[in-house]
Amino acid sequence: MGEGVTEVWYFPGPEGDYVQVFTRRNDVEARYSYPAEDVRVIQDAASSDFGQPLLAYLRSIVAALPTKGGKPDPLQFPYEGLDKVHPDSVLGRLITGEPILEESDAAAVTPIYPFGSNLSQRSAVKNALRYSVSVIDGPPGTGKTHTIANLVGSLIAEPGLSIGVVSFNNAAVDNVRDKLAGGGFGFALANLGRREKRDEFFANQAARNAELQAYLGAATVDRPQIEQMQQIEQTLNAHQKQERELQRLRRELEALLLEQRHFERVIDGEDLPELDGVALLERTSDRILEFLAETQFPQEGNRLRKWVRHLRWLIKFGSLRGVDIDSTDSVLRLYRAYYERRSTELTNQIEHLEKACRDADLKQLIKTQGELSKAYLNEGLRRRYFARDTPEYDSRNYRRKMREFLTDYPVVLSTCHSLRNSLDEGRLLDYLVIDEASQLDLPTAALALASCRRVVIVGDLRQIPHIPNEDAAAQAGDAPHPAFDYLEHNVLSSLIEFYGEALPRTVLREHYRCDPAIIGFCNQKFYGGELISYSKIGTSQDALALNPTAPGNHMRQFRSGGRINRREIELIQDEVIPYLPAKYSREDIGVTTPYRRQANELSDSLNEDSGPIEADTVHRYQGREKPVIIMSTVLDETRQGRIGTRFVDDPHLVNVAVSRAVERFVLVTNNDLLPKSRHLRDLVGYIRYQNPERELPDSKVVSVFDLLYSKQSEKLSELARRIGGPSKFKSENIIWTVLKDILEDEAYLGLSVSPQILLQTVVPPSATLTADQAAYLKNRASLDFVVYNGVTKTPLLAIEVNGFAFHDNKPEQLRRDQLKAEILQQSGIPFLTLPTTGSSEYERIRDALDAALDTAVLIPMSEES
Repeated sequence: MGEGVTEVWYFPGPEGDYVQVFTRRNDVEARYSYPAEDVRVIQDAASSDFGQPLLAYLRSIVAALPTKGGKPDPLQFPYEGLDKVHPDSVLGRLITGEPILEESDAAAVTPIYPFGSNLSQRSAVKNALRYSVSVIDGPPGTGKTHTIANLVGSLIAEPGLSIGVVSFNNAAVDNVRDKLAGGGFGFALANLGRREKRDEFFANQAARNAELQAYLGAATVDRPQIEQMQQIEQTLNAHQKQERELQRLRRELEALLLEQRHFERVIDGEDLPELDGVALLERTSDRILEFLAETQFPQEGNRLRKWVRHLRWLIKFGSLRGVDIDSTDSVLRLYRAYYERRSTELTNQIEHLEKACRDADLKQLIKTQGELSKAYLNEGLRRRYFARDTPEYDSRNYRRKMREFLTDYPVVLSTCHSLRNSLDEGRLLDYLVIDEASQLDLPTAALALASCRRVVIVGDLRQIPHIPNEDAAAQAGDAPHPAFDYLEHNVLSSLIEFYGEALPRTVLREHYRCDPAIIGFCNQKFYGGELISYSKIGTSQDALALNPTAPGNHMRQFRSGGRINRREIELIQDEVIPYLPAKYSREDIGVTTPYRRQANELSDSLNEDSGPIEADTVHRYQGREKPVIIMSTVLDETRQGRIGTRFVDDPHLVNVAVSRAVERFVLVTNNDLLPKSRHLRDLVGYIRYQNPERELPDSKVVSVFDLLYSKQSEKLSELARRIGGPSKFKSENIIWTVLKDILEDEAYLGLSVSPQILLQTVVPPSATLTADQAAYLKNRASLDFVVYNGVTKTPLLAIEVNGFAFHDNKPEQLRRDQLKAEILQQSGIPFLTLPTTGSSEYERIRDALDAALDTAVLIPMSEES
């Protein structure tokens, strides 16, 4: 893109058309002549109706950024050159309102997977190659770097393409570099990031050229046919779907067995009927739940209708002699049968899929796909470098030879700050990959987006986002569009907000890093259960631990800023680390905390002759991992401690802290277990749920049965659809829909709802009930809905839908309602009634949920525990 161009004249000629370009720079005029085919006149996207205010907004932010070490912010210099935006760039298309481009099948790059792949990773690579803008949602441990390496491999197999890889920090880019260099393709990389890396790159070109010549001199393999690779992929897809289902079922079985342990604790001491000879006990788990669903509601009708119903049940479920459908004990016995049958079914399904995966020899299939992909890539690279010299460039001349340079070094590694300055004027890379995008602010990202034709955004909105400069934002004023608000959005969230459903997104679902119990918390709490753990660590019962300090307020806050908690430091040093299994060296252990002062104190205390244990803030641990992570929360129950809860309890921070641990996570916190927190409180509850035998005997916390009730909900929904017509089910289905809508809000992250919950299963065994209450409880008393914490499995709010005819107009039902309310009050479970003659259900439910979340308190740990 010409700079300072004032006029362009076109001249036809007998020996070829040519163009004269007139420029003015610093009051100096000049004229240049070019062959017409080398000149393209384009419209500056920065002059568009949206481009002008957006760039003005970004410039005003950059201008207001504070100096660093007496020098202007690093963004200020590149923004001085951002006076024009190429219309073919991602930024240019965005600010001129152009849609996301989609390549035709004929034009699309062939996807290859030289580093191996799974279902999600292949889908992500294909999306990235097909669309001009795409997003890869990469939760922790799902192979983001692996996916990027496969994408880069696909691109450099095409001789004419250039690719940039940038990130918020150098570590993420280094991971990609190491992956590609480890695969034998380091000669294709140009590390043009900060000055030290750039100097190192240019100094090592001789060694690189020798590496390239050795590569070109190695034995060759014929390029495989695309059809052959596609056939392997189809076979691999089929078997990896089986493998994914296998891993899902393994995790479901683990969760079911844990839930069953909690169920057995709840019914401990109950004299449940044996129900000898009842055929239903031998039926499938689905059929047991189907029976429970069909008998959940009062069985009304005349004698003939009842007789027909029982005949249908006899045919469908077998003999039900001895089953009292109105008895809570009979229902609990059927629940136990459900757990027994479901665990058997899961075990059988797992064994079948294990055999199928063994027979398929997945490892060999993945190896074959990798070998074919490498052969395809090697042939593409040979075509790229065939009959080319191996010149050596330096930092002064490489921009003047940029086309040749990008042929020799098709992969440019850089930071977002320096990418634009690393290229010659007006140069657009064919593709750009932005890793760790959730940490990248919009002014920085805009520079990168102005330098590429296509972009792949890789990140995770559930991890720690960018930290904006609030003073600069205030001086810049309002953003020209909500999607580009510097305070609210990083580049990942901005593009998601701007493009909406039109933005191609792929979630990497297969998780490989953490013990299943560790990632299980993050999965249930932050990722909606989308992740499937492939980990084979197998120590889940001991994977999470909770170490509270002795009673007392131990946090200290400095007037100059920062907080420390020496009691937590002492506990980590004296009671946590010495009792970790001997297999963990000090290098295997990481200690993290939200506060810099605490991290420094921990570093000083844990620095021993036998080797230091690395302690750092959660923010600095993002993108890293350790076999063992110990988290120090620092806070206590003083007023200042509670003020700090908002910072420490940030969901992004909690997610990052937990997901850094590979095999073991230890939470060190105050004795009261941060009852005023939300996400850390859920973490405490989750840790305690993982090992029910260690729960305090006097605890009033009762676990609801997530898997059981979610399956039962499906059966009830099917039943409601079959019944149809005006009935009490219609009112409950309306509230069910309302609850589902409400729980999609970010404020209620991690909450779930189930209908028709047996009242006894949410009443603590220690509850003291009157004779009338106990009798009512045994008469299959249930709750229309229970909203519960899907992470800790604890009930949060009970909801009843009361129709006038069935409740207000029947004194005996009013008495039962009163008993239900008394039992819930005794159990400490908030209770909301919604009469069908009422209104404002959305507001009432939200108010009740907010109040329940504010008052939900975990039972403090005793000092002995």
